[in-house]
Amino acid sequence: MKKIRIFKLACFIALTSIILTSCKPKVDLISDYRDVTVVYGLLNPLDQYQYIKIYKGYLTKDNALVWAQDLDNISYYKDIKVSLEEYYPESEGGALRTTYTLDTVMSIPRNYGVFASPTQVLYRVKNTIREGYRYRLIIENLQNGRVVTSETTTISNMVFNIPLGTSHSVAIINLNRDDPWSVGFKANAWPAGAYAVDAYLTFRYIEKDTLTGEVMHKAVNDVRVTSGFVVGNETSFRPSTVYRILHDNIEEKENVVRYSEGYDCIDIKLWACDEVYYKYYKTAQPSSSIVQDRVSYTNIEADDDMALGFFASRTYYQRKFKIDVVSYNEDSLVHGQWTKNLNFRPYTELLNN
Repeated sequence: MKKIRIFKLACFIALTSIILTSCKPKVDLISDYRDVTVVYGLLNPLDQYQYIKIYKGYLTKDNALVWAQDLDNISYYKDIKVSLEEYYPESEGGALRTTYTLDTVMSIPRNYGVFASPTQVLYRVKNTIREGYRYRLIIENLQNGRVVTSETTTISNMVFNIPLGTSHSVAIINLNRDDPWSVGFKANAWPAGAYAVDAYLTFRYIEKDTLTGEVMHKAVNDVRVTSGFVVGNETSFRPSTVYRILHDNIEEKENVVRYSEGYDCIDIKLWACDEVYYKYYKTAQPSSSIVQDRVSYTNIEADDDMALGFFASRTYYQRKFKIDVVSYNEDSLVHGQWTKNLNFRPYTELLNN
């Protein structure tokens, strides 16, 4: 199922969005058209809907970037049937339980970029995904009968009775701590099927307009605090970087004062992914090599091998944290070098007003 393949970037612009121009004008890179299917699928039992992106490759003697802006050139629309087979866990026999047919969705806008926007074509099923079950993706081309498949098993055992990164009964965090701080799952509670983890942080705060008295609840949401996925059941970051995160994500404003939203104002979300997603993530990182050939990971299958992308699983565990040593941390929030211009005030000031 899992493969490492070598692809020339010039041949698969639909996947890499990179156009390479030959220095030899007599070389013709255009050959007979072949149906190349590009798939991006990431199952998460916690999501309300599961979305699959499916593109088709194309060949043109014209400007490839201009062609990418035409939705007809990169989309199958309803020319394909997309199904998801659900199998029981191996511990329960592994038999086929049911099959879901995904709907074609064009109502979710795509941000401007290399490919056509704002309209995009997605394939969706409402969340029926179960932890620890095996899923087989089947993409059938209704025009030529070509079939593309892939499989993944969802991560399970995502319920834990332990705080992240602390042994205290209440999860606490000292934002002035500068040495690396571990967050993760204990070895005996490592999610089944998980391969690597990374962590994201949310900081919730209150903003008050000093002229109108209007109070708004805001947040710096889901900022990655690790350098990337780490193989194993824990990763680390420096809590002191939170002040810089606030500086980079909150706009300086006149006539407003800000307060942390209580002392338990921080959420840490620890993501766990399977091996397929981790390998795809690692091989998809920008390359500094001058060599045009590069390794690209895919677990998408087709009889003619003309299919790329990934179909994988990930999920997360989230916990609320309370600020430790409140007076010390809050003083740094109000007067520290990174946040002193954001007009934060002690939370007790809000309570007294």
